[in-house]
Amino acid sequence: MTKRLLICDLDNTLYDWVKYFVDAFYALVDEVVAITGCNKEQLLDDFRNVHRKHHDAEHPFAVLETGTVQKHFPGKSSAEIAKILDPGFHAFNSRRKRNLTLYPGVRETLDSLQMQNVTLVAHTESKFYAVVDRLSRLDLVRYFSHIYCRERPSTLRPVGDRPSKYLSEFPSHRVIELSHHQRKPNPDILVEICQREGIPSRNAAYVGDSMPRDVMMAKRAEVVAIWAKYGTQHADADYQRLVRVSHWTPEDVAREKALAVEVSAIEPDYIAEKSFLEVLDALAIEWGR
Repeated sequence: MTKRLLICDLDNTLYDWVKYFVDAFYALVDEVVAITGCNKEQLLDDFRNVHRKHHDAEHPFAVLETGTVQKHFPGKSSAEIAKILDPGFHAFNSRRKRNLTLYPGVRETLDSLQMQNVTLVAHTESKFYAVVDRLSRLDLVRYFSHIYCRERPSTLRPVGDRPSKYLSEFPSHRVIELSHHQRKPNPDILVEICQREGIPSRNAAYVGDSMPRDVMMAKRAEVVAIWAKYGTQHADADYQRLVRVSHWTPEDVAREKALAVEVSAIEPDYIAEKSFLEVLDALAIEWGR
């Protein structure tokens, strides 16, 4: 039997990351403003600076590194400040619990692919802690033979070294942490994944929501490129609020513009217009040849 491999992007491919994160993040911000009485716009500016420093909009406990919060609590430790701001973290977690859900058809599709003995691998540019949290909460860990993500941040959490329940129960041996330089759309990442799984690229497919990063990377690596077009549909207000605090630097924006020009001449092998379920049709067509 020919071995097959599907490499899955995570954010905005298996779940709506923009909707969940933006709502949860701003719930945290509003609580911090209520507790400290600080200027919201200044706090958002500070968040953007911290995110740029770590090149990550999901940097753990970024609020504790903001200049606004540090000035408001002089002489207090990160753990002490975290305790005071706990209502903000609670608000974030509450919104996350409510909004972090799989797109329709995701679990049914993954179950079906497993039954067909398709090897499943996850690949994301989110960092280790965020990936562990989301995959655990969504009960997705069991589907993936390996999980490729960005390396974890070097800063420690203010609660100390005690691991979270998710982290202590997570099969970390299945995680391969990539450096910041191993970024999409570098096709070498997919070449390495295929080699690690022992499956030639001609028997592999990649599904993701970004044309410039996911689809172009897949085409360059000569694997089947499935564009999760449904994952690009976000409320404009949510997207603008994300941009407000994004880690994107002017160099990042310039890079994205250059990639947009490059990808304009590239077509995906298949477009999943409305749901992840369409991946089954795509693979039936591509692998049924």
